Amino acid sequence: MSSYKKRAKSLKRTHRERGQIGSRQHLGLLEKHKDYVLRARNYQKKQAQLKILHEKARNRNPDEFYYKMINSKLKDGRHIIPQAEEQYSPEQLQLMKTQDLKYVQMKLTMETKVSELFI
Repeated sequence: MSSYKKRAKSLKRTHRERGQIGSRQHLGLLEKHKDYVLRARNYQKKQAQLKILHEKARNRNPDEFYYKMINSKLKDGRHIIPQAEEQYSPEQLQLMKTQDLKYVQMKLTMETKVSELFI
């Protein structure tokens, strides 16, 4: 008897949703149930996130203060913290270059001394 039920179940036609009728073709694709469920879940997830953000905004401390609040600016809806670019004078640049050269020369002499020890 159970084999007959299984057989009857396998012969049933699967449910198929209708397509868009010709007179409404200009409205685009017809939204199927699975599309609706996907869209509804996405909407609910966004609403839950907004609810959390509203709750955080409601519970925030109005006396809270950070110095970055003064320095940051809004640009295209995003907070931008301006970075101060360091300006070096020509004398400072020359000093940095000579220090780099001296460092390289010092490392070179150290390596040569180490290599002389092992030879």
